[in-house]
Amino acid sequence: SMFPTKRSSFQRMSEWTSKWVGRSKYVNHRLQTRAETVYRWLDRLTGGTLSVLQDTFQHFDRARAGEAAASIAFYAFFSLFPLLLAIIVAGSVVLQSEQVQAWVLGLVTEAIPVAQSLIERNIETVLRLRGTVGIVALMGLLWSGSGALTVLVRNINLAWMNAQPRSFVAVRLLALRMVAALVALLVLASVSNTVLNMLARLSIPLWERLPLDGSSIWAALLSSIPRLLIFLALWGLYWWVPNTKVRWSDAFWGALVVTLAGEVVTNGFTWYLSSGLVHYELIYGSLGTVVALMLWIYIQTLVILFGAHLSAAVGRHKDRKRKDG
Repeated sequence: SMFPTKRSSFQRMSEWTSKWVGRSKYVNHRLQTRAETVYRWLDRLTGGTLSVLQDTFQHFDRARAGEAAASIAFYAFFSLFPLLLAIIVAGSVVLQSEQVQAWVLGLVTEAIPVAQSLIERNIETVLRLRGTVGIVALMGLLWSGSGALTVLVRNINLAWMNAQPRSFVAVRLLALRMVAALVALLVLASVSNTVLNMLARLSIPLWERLPLDGSSIWAALLSSIPRLLIFLALWGLYWWVPNTKVRWSDAFWGALVVTLAGEVVTNGFTWYLSSGLVHYELIYGSLGTVVALMLWIYIQTLVILFGAHLSAAVGRHKDRKRKDG
């Protein structure tokens, strides 16, 4: 009589477990269905933004962008100072005054707020040596400095599924044209800054008796120039680099998001270094500054590659809507 009792208890336990599992599956199915309904509603409400983000993250992970960013950060560290020297030497044809050179130094250190002392020392050396660099040496600097850009070009091109890969020579030539574009932006930034400073000295009133020079609006305008140039550079990067047809509007959204995200990342990383939460010098010694610089380059490269995949996802979303419509 004992065994039937045990078997009966076991059967009751099995039945209870089966009911619990079945009810859990039912609840999970209801929750999943409800979540999908809410997702589709939010996606329609935001004009397909959630679909675009989902597509972006999927292709970002599939392209192994994290590993690519680490590779670019490695190349960028060794290409940074040759690239800066090449840009300054090429730009010295137009940028002659010491005031403009000092502004270039401030622009670079503002764009790269990590390891400023290391960058300033090397930039000052660059400025002193710029007159001794010949054509052959300049071409060597351009070749060394464009190494990171060649890797960046390949990985940005991977964001577009229909983009054809380029040959080694084509990628290197494109990287050299990107250096020329950086020089042009540098000259444009310097000229814009000079013109705005000249306008400020004219004491032109803005509204009523509010002077132009020294006003908060004028200060905001001056500080927005580097950010505007970064946005234009990213916009051109996402439109020009892919070896396929890219709409201006697709590249615009990627450039806008990356410009805003870059500001947040830079300010957050600067706060992180100054907060005392991390001490690279205690771990890496004299290499702490170098490690911090490479980590910052890695994070910024991640953001740039995300912007490329976002631009590509926006383009695919528009193509799908055009086919469905």
